Amino acid sequence: MTTITIVQLTAPTQLSNADATVYTAPTLSTAKIGRAVFTNTTASAVTITAGITTGGALAAGTTMISARNLAPGEAYVSPELAGAVLPAGSVIRAYCSAATSVTFTASGLLVQ
Repeated sequence: MTTITIVQLTAPTQLSNADATVYTAPTLSTAKIGRAVFTNTTASAVTITAGITTGGALAAGTTMISARNLAPGEAYVSPELAGAVLPAGSVIRAYCSAATSVTFTASGLLVQ
């Protein structure tokens, strides 16, 4: 039997300044991103980069947000990630130009 659950895919987490996994779709599941938010929690402008891969580092073909500027205090609701479907084992990867300057969170559906 298939179950669909509304979930917080990623609890609020600080991005690092290096490409890193922020969410992995669980084994035998498919995740659908409903909303993904990047919030600059500092008094300086920063950039964010994010995308979806099958586990490896971000590359030109998997980057969906590339060095997007975030003003101080800005919350960016990503239309690039909204609606994306992640098969089991696929990951959201993200980073910002200054470590611990951006908080990321995502919610959506988990199909098991």
